[in-house]
Amino acid sequence: MTFARPLSFVLVVSLFACSRPAEVATAESAAPSVNVERTVIDTEITSGTPVTFADLKIEGMTCEQMCGGSIKKALATLPGIASTEIKFDTPDGDHAVVTYDPATITDAQVIAAIQAIHEGQYKVLAISITNQKKVEGGAATEDSKGAAEVSAEVQAAAATAVAVVPSILELLSKIARF
Repeated sequence: MTFARPLSFVLVVSLFACSRPAEVATAESAAPSVNVERTVIDTEITSGTPVTFADLKIEGMTCEQMCGGSIKKALATLPGIASTEIKFDTPDGDHAVVTYDPATITDAQVIAAIQAIHEGQYKVLAISITNQKKVEGGAATEDSKGAAEVSAEVQAAAATAVAVVPSILELLSKIARF
């Protein structure tokens, strides 16, 4: 019984370690870290709606649910963010794929918002931005076809993630009621 109180304290602290409210970056803190590797890819598409998305390699995430959720929640409050998908434990690290409107928000503001969460717990190491441009009539190059397919995959994954999460939560809720 003497270990029950410290053990319960450790469990409570570990459950809420990533659940502090996310801080949103201000215009003053919108400059990205100097050490962020930045790549920009311009592609052409012949059909669909052109989008801009950024694949951010992030250091400091310890769990997909809480840490990924904090990042998604912080970015969802920013204007111009269409969707965010978290890719946890990939061979080259943890990533967030963010679809956004570059006329409304810059990639520097996205980086600053992520790095401001939980007093700088997360660090963006690299960002790869893909800008799609629609081309009428002409054939797209092989590179742009590949990027268009990747964009469609990202959009489909984001839509699936939104559709699956509520159903999982509903299922858990129904189980808890029994």
